[in-house]
Amino acid sequence: MQYNKLDKDAKKSWMIARFIGMIIVTLVLLAIKYFFTYKIQVKFFVNWSLGINIVVGIIIFLSLLDTFLYPSIEYAQWKYIITKDKIEFSEGIYYVKTTIIPIVRVQHIKINQGPINKIFKLANINIFTAGGSHTIPNLSIEKANEIGEYLKEKIKEKVNKNDI
Repeated sequence: MQYNKLDKDAKKSWMIARFIGMIIVTLVLLAIKYFFTYKIQVKFFVNWSLGINIVVGIIIFLSLLDTFLYPSIEYAQWKYIITKDKIEFSEGIYYVKTTIIPIVRVQHIKINQGPINKIFKLANINIFTAGGSHTIPNLSIEKANEIGEYLKEKIKEKVNKNDI
């Protein structure tokens, strides 16, 4: 069985999305740091501002890792395959999780495209079953539509088989 990879622009899309999130988190952290450092006088904590600086620094460092390092690792781990009877994909950074969805359990699918994915002409496929939903992210629009059509035909076959 030949596993497929996500589109090569997936890393760029993840980096941009996470960079925007990192900027927002950093601004909020700096506002909290300013508030606690200059607006609240805490007499029983001697090194209050040092502690705040350390916590803010650690969170910003972790955000930098999440923005610039993790997308490459995540892209390397992501793989999927769709056969006539199942959808299987593996994902994860620290722990690799493999999910197998029998095609007969698929209830419906949805193809989503956010603003960053539009720039790179990427789309996510959401696969819904009775047990929940699963997403294959950052596929080219053409590939996402192709998979969507294939799964739609399989769902029709399942419905027609149940009607007989």
